[in-house]
Amino acid sequence: MTYLLLAAALWLSPTGADQPGVEVLRDISYSAGKIEDAAKHKLDLYRPINARNAPVLLFVHGGAWRMGDRRQYGALGNRFANDGIVTVVMSYRLAPRNPHPAQIEDVAAAFAWVVRNIAEQGGDPKRIFVAGHSAGGHLAALLALDPRYLRTYGLSSRNIRGTIALSGVYEIRGAESVFGRDEQVRKEASPLWQVKPGAPPFLIAYCERAYPTLPAQARRLHRALGDAGAPAELLIIPGQGHISEIIHLASEDDAAARAMLRFIQR
Repeated sequence: MTYLLLAAALWLSPTGADQPGVEVLRDISYSAGKIEDAAKHKLDLYRPINARNAPVLLFVHGGAWRMGDRRQYGALGNRFANDGIVTVVMSYRLAPRNPHPAQIEDVAAAFAWVVRNIAEQGGDPKRIFVAGHSAGGHLAALLALDPRYLRTYGLSSRNIRGTIALSGVYEIRGAESVFGRDEQVRKEASPLWQVKPGAPPFLIAYCERAYPTLPAQARRLHRALGDAGAPAELLIIPGQGHISEIIHLASEDDAAARAMLRFIQR
């Protein structure tokens, strides 16, 4: 029910008339697959007009790995493009019809598309940041920490300039409809168990009014990255809960959005 409320709020939030100064390219295919999956193998691209060697943000939506779509995040795409960032919002296949690892495989495929094509869209392929909220935070972190998925495309975590994980899940417990019952599979799908030296910089955020398990997981990931020598920043977002966090991210004065901009522009 919570994610149904989130979906409704995002659909009703002002995605824009696309903003002046921002060009939007929608429904770009990033992967060839089954024809029934074609709608989820697409991304939308928001670029500042006349962008040249701009930083790039690939955003991965949440929804418990079972819900959500790129089309709900137009306001977010426009907001960051207005700040000079080429912003890519992707869809991915959803569980339970497509269980793990379909979601992370799609994130890796979309990232590879960005690496290979973003220069033509005014972005700098050497400054690609990956961000996600909730399940998307899990996927962004897993992409940066488990080398298997990018290796498929001849890439590695060195191609990720930084990772922004907003209220993510970093240790998989339960979620059998997505990850199954095999404990080893769930462990391998848990970013906390994939931390190693050489990880890209992280910005890890959780909300003041977060779901009960998420703050401890964020703190553990932050600590594990620090122990591995990886640069990591921990942010507590004041006054927000899990749903309001992502809705307010498109606002000009939002604390999480400002922290993301500092992280990207630094």
